[in-house]
Amino acid sequence: MQLQSLAIATLLSATFILTSGCNEALDAPPRNPTPIGEERGDVVVSWMDLALDRVQADGLTPPQTSRILAYSGVALYEALLGGMPRQQSFGGQLAGLDALPALEPGVDYDFYTVAHATMGHLMPLLFVSDESRQAFETFAEDGMQQRAEAGVSARVRERSRAYGVLVAEVIDAWAYGDGYDDAMAVSYEFSDEPHAWRPTAEGMQALLPGWGRLRPFALPAADACAPPPPPAFETLPHSALYRQALAVWNASRTLTPDQEHIANFWADNVGVSPTPPGHWMRIATQVLADRHERLDRSAETVALLGLVQADAFISCWDEKYRSNLLRPVTYIRDHIEEDWTSLVTTPPFPEYTSGHSNASAAAARVLTEQLGAFPFADRTHQSQDLGLRHFDDFNHAAQEAAISRLYGGIHYPMGIDYGMPQGECVAGYLLEGVETRRSSE
Repeated sequence: MQLQSLAIATLLSATFILTSGCNEALDAPPRNPTPIGEERGDVVVSWMDLALDRVQADGLTPPQTSRILAYSGVALYEALLGGMPRQQSFGGQLAGLDALPALEPGVDYDFYTVAHATMGHLMPLLFVSDESRQAFETFAEDGMQQRAEAGVSARVRERSRAYGVLVAEVIDAWAYGDGYDDAMAVSYEFSDEPHAWRPTAEGMQALLPGWGRLRPFALPAADACAPPPPPAFETLPHSALYRQALAVWNASRTLTPDQEHIANFWADNVGVSPTPPGHWMRIATQVLADRHERLDRSAETVALLGLVQADAFISCWDEKYRSNLLRPVTYIRDHIEEDWTSLVTTPPFPEYTSGHSNASAAAARVLTEQLGAFPFADRTHQSQDLGLRHFDDFNHAAQEAAISRLYGGIHYPMGIDYGMPQGECVAGYLLEGVETRRSSE
């Protein structure tokens, strides 16, 4: 009887130890990886929209914005990757990015928590203002708290949080090696050559002349998509450059109200918009939300869009400071009309090629490849006096964004005509050189 009682007590004790050891809300049997790819991509849209809000609030420049969107898009994608079985990592496919840390086999992760931890750790490192850093940290904490309230156990949340921070640290180390600090230290050397860019306003400084030296993401080199050089500087009325300037001057004299609206809608000035690359990312998040796109497609889309625009700006800035071509306002005032002014404020960097044209063509190709061709409304500036604009498809929007720079008086036609193929070339390197879906898809 004593032996039987002892056996029963031992069994009860062992049962208590086993159940209390895995209790914590009694973790369910591991289901790693937990697929969430077919769920809605709200977490992707929310994080990218917050990034765009902070870009505008902090007054970041277009090249800086493109870089942030590239790293944040890849980070978010990699954080969610374990729950997207149809997708594969960017690791080993982008310049300087090695394989990312593997998940621990046989255990559960909550990939929403991973995503919030990754972004909450990385985004404050990509922004400098205390307000932005606090906004990202708060958003991440709120997101992780929501996962706790949704019933995810503390053990799974902590494991997921730790993995998310690890992903963020890998992406941060990758970003640290792209040459950003060196590029920011480059100063512009003014030239006496007649073709050379000159400031168009009092106190204007050349914006980021070293940006073309950054490490590209999918481009083999910054000049891989370089356009033909601009025509030689001449002032005779029959010369190629004179005719380019004359086309800008003529366009400014015959603008319709709709053309003026187009110029202002796509101006995307620093501090009052998320800048041109942010405008395209805003279009993407609007479309993804409106179409209730699944999470894996949403994460893949914002990652590829961020990457292609970052490479587009590296390619464009490489050409801008190699050609170092003066802006239309300078040429027109010197050789056509002394008091002429552009509708849109001329930005502080050389003309050739058009960044809007380059980045818009690149963005349109990626978005069309990802989502298809269909009509949509662009609500980026709906809260301002600019309202919204309707487009037949992404290519239609890209073409309008490009021609807006002629209407605004800040680009020659050739900067647009050669800028768009440049952007399409950039997109080709990304789409043809990087695989985001497993071979079975």
